[in-house]
Amino acid sequence: MMADRLLATAQHYFGDQREARHHIDRALDQLAALALQPQIVRVRFDMRISTHYFQARILWLQGFVEQALRVVDRNIEEGAAGQALSFCSVLGQGACPIAFWAGDLDAAERYGAMLLDHTERHPIRLWHIWARCFNGLVIAKRDDLGAGLQALRGGLEQAGDARYLPRFLLLLGELAACLGQAGEVAPGLAIVEDMLARCEARDEGWYIAELFRIRGELILLEGTADAAAVAEQHFRRALDLARRQDALFWELRTATSLARLWLDLGRAEEARALLSPIYSRFTEGFATADLQQAKMLLEQLT
Repeated sequence: MMADRLLATAQHYFGDQREARHHIDRALDQLAALALQPQIVRVRFDMRISTHYFQARILWLQGFVEQALRVVDRNIEEGAAGQALSFCSVLGQGACPIAFWAGDLDAAERYGAMLLDHTERHPIRLWHIWARCFNGLVIAKRDDLGAGLQALRGGLEQAGDARYLPRFLLLLGELAACLGQAGEVAPGLAIVEDMLARCEARDEGWYIAELFRIRGELILLEGTADAAAVAEQHFRRALDLARRQDALFWELRTATSLARLWLDLGRAEEARALLSPIYSRFTEGFATADLQQAKMLLEQLT
C-alpha cells in the first residue's frame, strides 16, 4: 500500500498520469481491504486522507472533472478530523487548486479562507504563506488584478527558496499569466523560463505543458513580428507533452489557446479539427470554466 501510494505521487509529479492512476487505484483498493482490520487506525486514516487528495489531482488532470470534485468534497470532510498538517495538504494540494482550475472562484475563495484560518490556529508557516498567495491569486482573477498581484508577489517573496517546491508551481505559473494581463510581459516570461529550467532539471513534468501554454500566451501579448509562429510552436509542444502524459485537462487548455490563435489567423477549419475531438473526449464537467470556453469557441468555429 505504501509503495503504491509513493509510486502514484512520484509518477504524478513526473507527469505520467496514467501510471499514477494505476498506482493510486491499487493503493485505494488496499486501503479498502485494510479498513476491515481494526488495528493501526490512525495510520490508516491519515493514509486514506493523503491518498485521496492525490487521487483528486490525478483524476482532474485526466479529465474526470466531476469525479475529482466529489473526491475533494469527501476529502475535506475526512481531513477535518485528521492531523493539522494533513488538513493543510487536503486544502492546498487538492481543494484549492482544483476549485481554481474549475473556475469556481467562490469555492476557491472559501477553501483559501479555510486554509488561512487553519494555519492561524495551527501555526504552519509555509502553508500559511501559500494560503495568502492563493488568496491573492483569487483576488487577481476575481476583481482586483493590482491588489491580487501585490499579495501574490509579496507572499512568494516571503516564501524565499521554498517557492520552488511543487506546491508553488500553480502560483508561479498564474503569477506569470497575471503579469501578462497587467502589461508586464517580460517579467512574466522570465518567471516561466526560470520555472521551465527548474522543472526540467529535476524531472518535474506535471506542470510543464501548462508552462509552455502560458509562455505561448505571453509571447502573443508581447506582439513581436513572429509572435504567432513562436506561440504556435510552444502550444504544439504543450499539446504533445499533455498527450504523452495522459493529461486531458492540459490538452484541452492548450488546444483552446491554439484554436483561438488559428481562428485569429483565418484557419478556422484547422482550429475546429484540433479542438472538437479533444472536447468530445470529456464525459463530465461541462459546467466548468475551461469546458465552457472550449464549447463557446467551437460554436464560433461552426
